[in-house]
Amino acid sequence: MKLDDLNLFRLIVENGSYTLASKKTGIPVATLTRRIQALEEDIKIKLLHRDARKLSLTEAGQSFYDRCSPLLEQLVEATENLSECCQGTSGTLRLAAPSNIAMKLLQPMLSAFLVAYPDIKIDLSLYSDASPTHLDDKHAFIKIGPQRDSSMIARKLHTVRDILVASSTYLSTNAPLTDAGDLEKHHLLKGWPLMRWRLSNDRGQHICISQQGRFEASELRVVRAAAKDGLGIALIPDVLVKKDINEGELIQILPNWTTEPRDIFLMYHDKTHHPAKLRAFIDFSLSYFHSENTEE
Repeated sequence: MKLDDLNLFRLIVENGSYTLASKKTGIPVATLTRRIQALEEDIKIKLLHRDARKLSLTEAGQSFYDRCSPLLEQLVEATENLSECCQGTSGTLRLAAPSNIAMKLLQPMLSAFLVAYPDIKIDLSLYSDASPTHLDDKHAFIKIGPQRDSSMIARKLHTVRDILVASSTYLSTNAPLTDAGDLEKHHLLKGWPLMRWRLSNDRGQHICISQQGRFEASELRVVRAAAKDGLGIALIPDVLVKKDINEGELIQILPNWTTEPRDIFLMYHDKTHHPAKLRAFIDFSLSYFHSENTEE
């Protein structure tokens, strides 16, 4: 029985299919299939049910996975730690972040981190789901909003507030806005996750704008572009449109009406020991955003 085959079995189970495991490891599906079959022959146990539609564990396979997976994770971590002791802060850092904020908010920090740590590589995955899955193999990831997972450590990096914006072209050719109630008379541009607008002002008043947008998209970056093209009014996180407002491409409207601020967290597993590359990234991220917030 080969240790590599055990680890491939773990990866196939965690990715849910031979195809996804193949993409992750670079090992052809046929080779993965052959090696799992060899593992089953070695231990005299059928581990996986296979059919054209899905992959599932046998009862014995589930028990085998539950026992082996923690041991394999510890071995991988021990190998990484030993490598770092010999080579210093280096290796690949596996991260994940929401696609909407990755470019404007995170990329400058990631670039600065790579300059500061030239021996570290970053493998960044972007996601657009409210509750993304398949994050167990990441060293750390970014999430927005309240965090309820007690098994993770959450460190606050930044705070965003969603603001109303439109182009000067749109505003000059449409009815004036004097209050949030006027929004219902305008073309609205909506992007996930801000499909239902819950706004409040400094006088404690609240309003919910749930009407369908004239233009809707799964990415706020696309909605931002539509607003710059003069198609209507958009609700966008301030970090995404700060430069556009400064350069006059967008104008903030009804500035007293915004959403509740949302905190952005760096999330990572609660472990006694973390790889040096992750510790370096945590410290750098907190320092970077603390400096930015202080300057503002």
